[in-house]
Amino acid sequence: MLDLTYHMPTNIIYGTGCIQKNASLFPAFGKKCLIVTGKNSAKASGALDDVLQALALGQIESIIFDEVEQNPLLSTCKRAGDLARENKVDFIIGIGGGSPLDATKAISIFAKYDLRAEEAYNQDHSKDHVPFFLVGTTAGTGSEVTPYAVITVDRDGRKRSLKGLFAEACFCDYRYTLSLNYAFSVSTALDALSHCIEGYFCNRADTMSDLFAVQGIQLILDVFTNLSPDQTFTEKQRQKLYAASIYGGLVITKTGTSFCHSMGYFLTEDHHVPHGIACAVYLPDYLRRGFDFETKKADLLTYEIDYTLSEICNIIENMTDYTPVALSEAEREELCERWTADNKFGSAPGDFTPADAMELVDRIFPKA
Repeated sequence: MLDLTYHMPTNIIYGTGCIQKNASLFPAFGKKCLIVTGKNSAKASGALDDVLQALALGQIESIIFDEVEQNPLLSTCKRAGDLARENKVDFIIGIGGGSPLDATKAISIFAKYDLRAEEAYNQDHSKDHVPFFLVGTTAGTGSEVTPYAVITVDRDGRKRSLKGLFAEACFCDYRYTLSLNYAFSVSTALDALSHCIEGYFCNRADTMSDLFAVQGIQLILDVFTNLSPDQTFTEKQRQKLYAASIYGGLVITKTGTSFCHSMGYFLTEDHHVPHGIACAVYLPDYLRRGFDFETKKADLLTYEIDYTLSEICNIIENMTDYTPVALSEAEREELCERWTADNKFGSAPGDFTPADAMELVDRIFPKA
């Protein structure tokens, strides 16, 4: 029986040359725009040049803000939003990986309202922000199609999510990922795989999100099992990874993420582990839990993708280049307090609790 509720207001424009082919979309949103990027990827990928050419066709003035850091700070988003508001921009275009794209979503709020930084979290801005477009240059976060903005709060260094912020349109051209190095590409692919697997076994999943999840899992596993010994990706593999990233974004738009993400944040915040790797540390355990508690879905997954549980776990472990850090007793207690207060484990298969999370930590991380 069909079982789904799916809301996707973003116009997903997918294919090579999609920005140039759809440049006529921009003039309807105004004559001045803020372009948001990180330091390098927008330029190195060629995406920034394509956007500037498209804006020139519509005689649209642009201001470039290229100061978004990895794991963007709320203060950076406010600074960019203030710049946009002071210059009376009509819309925003974010170019990059998850950090610039998530930052763009937060900036769209500050571009409309003169708020103190953390006031952005105080109310729903889903229909109350400056319109924005997104151009992805990595294959992992799927932020192009999600309504979430994961932003680091300066006060405590912790990540908090803004929700309900969909782009007017996103431009999905895999060619912008061709300049990415191997290690970064693997990490982002593991993030996309985490989105698909967490979403598939999440209790908020439905028929539509499962279809996207299975497609994404299949694509990523097929790439991982056919890698060249010289650690390079073929152009066809880049296409598959980018498609899988978008599938993963579509999955978590419906389901959200689960404990691989919520438990992985401290590794990124406190130990500077790349986000995709941090999630993948827990992914085999999440998978095993899914296979234990959702046996019918597990059987369907193995049938559809033609990989067994042990094969999937082995692939993930082989691709996750990480040696667990030693954690002191004080660090463990702090994690327990944090996860007990947040209590974001309810969507995981089975009755996963903060106590289960600490048991997993004790099994993975040696004691300092």
